Amino acid sequence: MKKIILLILTSILFASNSVVIKKKEKVKKEKVITEEVIIRKWLVDKLNAVLPSYLQAEPKDNMIRFSISYDTESKKIGSSLNVRIFFPSVEGKVTKSTTKKTKTYKFKLLPILQLYKKLPTITLKASFTYNSLSLLKDFIFNETFYYYTTFTEYKEITTITLKKFIAIDNLEFKASKSYHSTQKDNMFYNFGLYYYSDFFKFIRIYGFKMGGNRKEDPFIYYYKLFFTYRHILFNKRYIYTNVTPYLFFSKKNNYNPRIALSLSFNVKF
Repeated sequence: MKKIILLILTSILFASNSVVIKKKEKVKKEKVITEEVIIRKWLVDKLNAVLPSYLQAEPKDNMIRFSISYDTESKKIGSSLNVRIFFPSVEGKVTKSTTKKTKTYKFKLLPILQLYKKLPTITLKASFTYNSLSLLKDFIFNETFYYYTTFTEYKEITTITLKKFIAIDNLEFKASKSYHSTQKDNMFYNFGLYYYSDFFKFIRIYGFKMGGNRKEDPFIYYYKLFFTYRHILFNKRYIYTNVTPYLFFSKKNNYNPRIALSLSFNVKF
C-alpha cells in the first residue's frame, strides 16, 4: 500500500506541469498576436529561489520558505516558516510582437492553502502583468491581489520595474506600493535602484532604496544604501545565506547615518 501511495505522489509531482486549454496565432498589420490559456498543475521553480524578491516584477510562488536572521539595527533574531500547497492555477497570456517591440499581457488566478495568522487559510492570488520589451527598454507593470478567506482580509501590491533604461547590464529601477485591508488609512511605498551580478555560487547586489508610508511625514521616511552577498550552500540554489552591510538614514534617528549588518540563512523552493 505504501508503494502505491508513493507511486501516486511521485506521478503527481513529476507529471506535466501545464495543460494548454487554448492557443492561437494570427497576423494583423505586420504584428504577430499569440493568445494562450493554460491550467498549470504544479508550481516548483527552484531557479527563482536564488533571485532577491526586489529584483522580480511579480512575487514568486514557493512551496516552502524558512529563514532565520539577525539585524544589528533592530538587535533582534527573527525566524519564519511558511509551507504552502498550490492548487491548479489558470493563466491567460496575449503576446503582440513586431520586429522592434514585444508586448505581453498576462493574467493568473492561483488558489493557495497556507498558514496565515497561524491558521490554515485558503488564499486566492490574482495577478496581472504587462511587459513591454524592446532593444532599448524593458518595462514591467504588475498588479497582484491576495484575498485571505479565513479572515476576509486582502492585500494589494503594485510594482513597476525598468530595465535597459541606460546602457548598463543588470541595472534595474523598481517602484512598489502595497496596501492592506487591516490598515485602510495607510499605504506603504518604496523606490530602489539595484545593480547585481549573478553567478552559480553567489549573487552580489548593490542597491539604494528609499521609502515611507502615508501616515508618516515626510514622504520619504528612510534611505538605505546597501550591499548584499548571497552564497548558495551544498550546491543547491534554494539553500543560501545572505550577508548585507548597509548604511541607514531615517526620520526616527533625525537622518543621522547608522551603519548596520543583516545576516540570514534561507531555504526557499
